Amino acid sequence: MAFEWDPVLFVNLLLCIAIVILGYLCYRKSGEPLPVCIGAAFGLFGVSHAATLAGFRVPLTIPLILVRTLAYLLVLFALWQHLKTSLMQKEATQAWVDFFKGETGQQDEKRP
Repeated sequence: MAFEWDPVLFVNLLLCIAIVILGYLCYRKSGEPLPVCIGAAFGLFGVSHAATLAGFRVPLTIPLILVRTLAYLLVLFALWQHLKTSLMQKEATQAWVDFFKGETGQQDEKRP
């Protein structure tokens, strides 16, 4: 297989590498799984770009489609988990607010 130069794919590969590194660093700093999942997904996109640049586009068409699909599914999963977590945090915060309002005897003010 011959190397196929494509500047768009090359720039995409470089950006994927940067996102993988940044995702890992954000994960190390925050401990949240969202950055590492997104970084892993972009790592998969980077594998796809590298394989295409290396000239494996035609012989690996089906595996590359699967790798890209897996990457998109990983991003969807990560965002879904983040949404669930953030909604649970908001619900828990509101439950504590409601609890303490009840303990102190405060009522919600209704405006006309």
